[in-house]
Amino acid sequence: MQDRAQVGRWWTVFVLTALAGRLCLSQEAATLAKQERWVTSAVFLEEGRQLLTGGGESLLYRDGDLLLWDVAQGTQIARLAGQPTIVWSLAVSADGKTVVTSGYDGRLILWDLPQRRVRQTIEKKGWIRRVAIAPGGKEFAAAMEDGSVILFDLSDGREVKSFKAHEAAVYGLAFSPDGRWLATAGTDKLVKLWDVSSAMPAEKAKLEGHGDAVWSVVFSRSGLLASSGADRKILLWNEEGQLQATLEGHRDWVGDVTFSPDGSLLASASHDRTARLWNVAERKEIAALGPHSSTCWAVAFSPDASLLAVGTHSAGVRLWDVAQRKERFPAPAETK
Repeated sequence: MQDRAQVGRWWTVFVLTALAGRLCLSQEAATLAKQERWVTSAVFLEEGRQLLTGGGESLLYRDGDLLLWDVAQGTQIARLAGQPTIVWSLAVSADGKTVVTSGYDGRLILWDLPQRRVRQTIEKKGWIRRVAIAPGGKEFAAAMEDGSVILFDLSDGREVKSFKAHEAAVYGLAFSPDGRWLATAGTDKLVKLWDVSSAMPAEKAKLEGHGDAVWSVVFSRSGLLASSGADRKILLWNEEGQLQATLEGHRDWVGDVTFSPDGSLLASASHDRTARLWNVAERKEIAALGPHSSTCWAVAFSPDASLLAVGTHSAGVRLWDVAQRKERFPAPAETK
């Protein structure tokens, strides 16, 4: 009996030690410097003081991540639980109160960010690669795997309208600054502009120029449109859908592009493990950030464009000082 009691005590000590170790690892992992999970989307909040990231562990049905970070300290503020698969895309309302996320399982979730809880869940089918909130904040759009785009009322999640945008999966979505136009990007190699101000969205222009699937589209505040894709190219278009420039330099798929708030810079994320900065006026590359330890999925500028967040495949989100071209919280040497 005494031996059993002693074994029991040793077992209790072992379990408590293991739990303590896991807790320490968890605390270590809750910093920007120590991450090993996917980050597929990111956006700065609170005038750049916070960063919201979406991602997860894999495309398998495992809980996704929606994490809020303190930018100055590099520490995790909160984890919002509720997305059952990887968070593939996120969009935040202008007032910062509502977040929309999409997952690999066809589920759209509306979050109350101040309360850090799920407000509403919308069930759809198939991979929803991108969501975007209209500038007016009344509607949001979802890019569907079947080639359609669905617009929803942001306040109650009610489906407002839907239309067939592409003959293949829609990977990219972006509203124009005035909210009248919606740009869509598809795996059919096309970018399209839609007038979404009418009851039934009408195609305004078909932008042809990519040689492979188009992954991302984004508008600058001046109305310039950038698109990127599996052909390793970034194309710049004017508001009429006319090609203005082709930016080349990446050696693999370019999965995401974004303009700085003033439109002077463009950032891109690629499967070649780099993020790149481009001078928009001069149409040329000015910096390559990396290489990172894995695929770069997403890029996001801080409001003052001093920082660039780069979402990666296995090292979480990396924060770069744009002027210094240095990481704010570099990953440990062993993960490089």
